[in-house]
Amino acid sequence: MANDETKTVLDEPIVAVVRLMLGKLADHDVAEVYEATVGRGPIAGLAAEAMRARNIDL
Repeated sequence: MANDETKTVLDEPIVAVVRLMLGKLADHDVAEVYEATVGRGPIAGLAAEAMRARNIDL
């Protein structure tokens, strides 16, 4: 289990896959991904990026 000091780094192919997945999800599902990550980590960052691009509010 990761703690607050753990830093996860995604490589470029994984980032591309996550962006593709987020692009195919409905708006509320993208928000759920963000909420499920508690707004922390690289997946949360990509979800937040998608939310800003799509103008999704929590």
